[in-house]
Amino acid sequence: MNLVFLNSFEKVTELEGIVSAQVSIAEEFGEWRVWWHEKGDQTIPFQESWYTGMAWDEMIGEFRRRIGEKRRDGYRPLIEPDEGRQQTSGGRSVFVRKLELYGERHSDPELYESLRKWRSKQAASEGKSAFIVASNRMLAMISAFLPQTAEELQQIPGFGEQKSAMYGEHVLALAAGLARTTSFPLDWVDEAISVQEVELWMQERQEERRKGEQAKKELKQTLLQSVAEGKTLSELEPLVSLSRRELMTRIEDLDKEGYEMEPLIEAELAAVPADVVEQAWQLFGSSGDRYLRPVLKRLYDEKSLDDEALSRAYEWLRLLRLRYRKTKSGAVKEEEAAAEQTA
Repeated sequence: MNLVFLNSFEKVTELEGIVSAQVSIAEEFGEWRVWWHEKGDQTIPFQESWYTGMAWDEMIGEFRRRIGEKRRDGYRPLIEPDEGRQQTSGGRSVFVRKLELYGERHSDPELYESLRKWRSKQAASEGKSAFIVASNRMLAMISAFLPQTAEELQQIPGFGEQKSAMYGEHVLALAAGLARTTSFPLDWVDEAISVQEVELWMQERQEERRKGEQAKKELKQTLLQSVAEGKTLSELEPLVSLSRRELMTRIEDLDKEGYEMEPLIEAELAAVPADVVEQAWQLFGSSGDRYLRPVLKRLYDEKSLDDEALSRAYEWLRLLRLRYRKTKSGAVKEEEAAAEQTA
């Protein structure tokens, strides 16, 4: 699991004195998790799970909302942003925002695409989210400023010594030999882009995020209503304008959030022979449910399936896995409850 963010908080109370807490954000195989750990001199330590899911925007939104609640409750972070630096409404220094804006405006499309492909392969090899390797803005700045040395690469916000040591060789190889019209250090960007441009850009980005969040809410409502009605994936496709691969990912995300996906699972499994479904269920129990390919290979001769048939097989296995995991989780909870009653 990759720890992305960690900060400590304290609150002063009359009864307990100083109550300390930590908030952390971690990522594993594209799944984001946010926890709040709290303990005090006279209290039993406990942990709150604030978010578990695949959506970065939803995770950040929930993180900010809950941190706001804790601040209103009296908690203060031990590490505050540097108040001595000029800040934008987004919390980052104006100069960093200027670099990001310049990168967005002047990014080299071909290099940016090459960097994206490299990032995808690198993230897959490490079992990380692509965002952990490098954000889109970092790639845009690299493709705009064209660093040629490790020292220059480290001037890209977010690409410090650690990332430079891990990825610098690959990134610099992609940027090598490309002619650039700008220079390092990047202080000249401070004059090239005004504060007013940054503020306008930030406002536009905020409006785009607002519209995006609204679109996600509407998509979520459409999916939940359609699933409840027992629609199949083929019936859902034209309603939500997503590819089947994207649609399956959204379904799995909703399941992780606790929404009921059983009507869809039932509708899709109706087209699969009952004995094949039962065999897959048994294989989940004996071989584990983390990877689907070993199960699929026991069920089918892959060479006999065309691309569409193979995709459909993976789809119903993913859906069956949702049911299996929910059943297994329910059984564990029942065992724990029974153990508590007999204790």
